Amino acid sequence: MGDLIDVAGLGKLSIASKKDAKLLLVFGGIPVDEIEFDGVQRKTPIYVSSGVYMWPFMNDIKDKYHIFVSVSNDVNGTKAYESVISKLKENNVAVPSKQILYLFSGGQAPGVDLLTSKGAETFSLIFLVDIWMGIGKKSGSRSPDFYTQLVNKHADLIYYVHTSGGAANNDARDTLVRKLGPSAILVQGQAGEDGMQTHLRTNAVAVRKIPRNGQTKP
Repeated sequence: MGDLIDVAGLGKLSIASKKDAKLLLVFGGIPVDEIEFDGVQRKTPIYVSSGVYMWPFMNDIKDKYHIFVSVSNDVNGTKAYESVISKLKENNVAVPSKQILYLFSGGQAPGVDLLTSKGAETFSLIFLVDIWMGIGKKSGSRSPDFYTQLVNKHADLIYYVHTSGGAANNDARDTLVRKLGPSAILVQGQAGEDGMQTHLRTNAVAVRKIPRNGQTKP
């Protein structure tokens, strides 16, 4: 992977050496305390944005995909997508016909926007990785309703990799699990691992499911 290319301040793009590589769009979650990564206790916590902590999970596929990682979950999904397409063209890269959408945790928010404007059919695969589907003052019921409806209509496109509590909505989580069957993968905690570390590790599990040849679900 060469230098990361800024995409309109919305994230960074890595262009694979193979010009016919597929496109992976990644929208991560909220900032995470750096102690979850290095175990160092600090008087004042340092928070790492998803635009930083999502990249290491992508190392094994950086030569297979053009990869965009959003700077945070607080971006407009449609604007980010359109900016990525423009940036590919600007760099003389043909827009891949096969595109994968990857939403982690709070990345569900730009995902709602993007999927609403462009449609699920834009993507050959959609990864829902421990996405937040809670109901609160800001979210209302849009997130759980949106993703349960998405899975009901497009189960053939979707993997759901999750922990027991990351969704913050057991009903929505269980609906996705029942509908997706073997395409729903539960990641359980390991010894010496806190809840946030398990939550983050769902990315390692999900990335192993991304096809190395750009195909759809087997």
